[in-house]
Amino acid sequence: MSWLRGKKASVTNLKADDASNRSTTPTPSNPDGKDDKPTFRSGLLTIRVLWAEGLSLPAGVAVPPAVQSALNSQQAKVAASVSPSSVTQQRLAKKSRGDRDSIQRTQCWWLPYVVMEYEVNQVLITPLGGELDKPLYMYQAHFDVSRNSEISLQCYLRTEEPKCGGDGLADDLGNDIFLGGIKFVPNFDGMGNQDQWYELVGGAGKVQIGVAYQPHYGQSLTIDDFELMTVIGKGSFGKAGVSLLILFSPIINVFARKAHIVNRNEITHTLAERLVLAQVDSPFIVPLKFSFQSEQKLYLVLAFVNGGELFHHLQREHRFDEKRARFYSAELLLALEHLHELDVVYRDLKPENILLDYTGHIALCDFGLCKLNMKDNEKTNTFCGTPEYLAPEILCGNGYDKAIDWWTLGVLLYEMLAGLPPFYDEVTDKMYEKILNDPLRFGEEFSPEACSILTSLLNRDPSRRLGVKGADEIKRHPFFHKHIDFKLLAQKKIQPPFKPSVASPVDVSNFDMVFTEEAPVDSFVEGSNLSQTVQAQFNGFSYNGTHLSVAS
Repeated sequence: MSWLRGKKASVTNLKADDASNRSTTPTPSNPDGKDDKPTFRSGLLTIRVLWAEGLSLPAGVAVPPAVQSALNSQQAKVAASVSPSSVTQQRLAKKSRGDRDSIQRTQCWWLPYVVMEYEVNQVLITPLGGELDKPLYMYQAHFDVSRNSEISLQCYLRTEEPKCGGDGLADDLGNDIFLGGIKFVPNFDGMGNQDQWYELVGGAGKVQIGVAYQPHYGQSLTIDDFELMTVIGKGSFGKAGVSLLILFSPIINVFARKAHIVNRNEITHTLAERLVLAQVDSPFIVPLKFSFQSEQKLYLVLAFVNGGELFHHLQREHRFDEKRARFYSAELLLALEHLHELDVVYRDLKPENILLDYTGHIALCDFGLCKLNMKDNEKTNTFCGTPEYLAPEILCGNGYDKAIDWWTLGVLLYEMLAGLPPFYDEVTDKMYEKILNDPLRFGEEFSPEACSILTSLLNRDPSRRLGVKGADEIKRHPFFHKHIDFKLLAQKKIQPPFKPSVASPVDVSNFDMVFTEEAPVDSFVEGSNLSQTVQAQFNGFSYNGTHLSVAS
């Protein structure tokens, strides 16, 4: 069964080329996919969320009993007396600094909270006080900026008292009530420092926000600019750790040893991964914040997405219902469409490479096996991918194109619905035979629409496979067309069917304790002196959020 199967390892014999041109795709700030190209920049964005007014529950929705009970308490009466001036006075007092804010926020769980997002980094904000229709936040957050992206705030009301600590986030937010939200792209080049009111969309009321931006001009980074907090994983070349850049937003710092990369002849595909991460501009792909290097190591700094791997959730629940599987598949479809428009083939779609964010949206990661510069009429022959997901044309060695990503999307959708990939076998050679020859088998958990789209995506003839004419062909299939508004989905305006349990922006409870209990240190590398000629092959790796090379 799927929950007894370990993580799937990728296999590769990869040779990637540099990419040159960038194409566009619908994004939250450009939902119609116009020709406007995103502006890359580097700096620090400061967002102040002060308070909201006029919030109300959706029509026909009653105040949850637990919330009503809390509103009648003496604690709620005290919270209602909290004002901006009283909060300011507390913060100015030396003894009121430190934990006071977080404790008070946790105690006000019955008031509407806000999830704020910028470039996939998310922060949950629980009020310091106020009333149901007028919560007081007085919260300031900092975000690393790598491009012109939108700010998103979504307002929710809990239905019951949370059972975990930290920021007071409930164990399961799936039943929380959506009160409305706002999305806007800041004017980075003409930004003032004034607080403004923004009307909620999808709900009543408004929220007061202040935004400030401080640009950076080509500074170089080193590991000393980071506070190493937690290790969250290890790969073939090094560790992945949660780091906190001083005064900046939570990010993940992945490092790899240059000597290992050289010894495995992986320089080209390592540089390709960095190149792809710097190009992508999709709400469903983990964005690159920075990259830098030392004499011994390469460092990639990414947004920290802490809802856990899709693999983790699928193993725990065995399979997903069709609504949830369709939602994840639809967001992945948009992510793959974006990569294809950049002439990139992903080649390694699997649950282990898909993360869930704070609110339950997916974020695709790990671009080590991607192929660059793949035009619509071009093919490649590299044997790479994960055995359970390999398309027949890869096994046959006849060359393949972008259509292999639609095969892997079909395998993933099948696995989410059934708990196992369609041609799974513990013996790899037998699994390859099944991929080439066995018929698709559908159990009772598959609806007619699901059977139809899976049959089309898992067509062994890539020239007849659904998606060969582009992602729109897949979107028009009844499995998606009757249930998903892709324009709203691209703007993250469809609420996810599941929200992970996370207590704070730096909560690592969804990661394996084997890693998180390890001491977070930047280990010393012995005997890795590389020649100037080899070091020169890593030129251009460093990145600070612009197209400009950064001195290492």
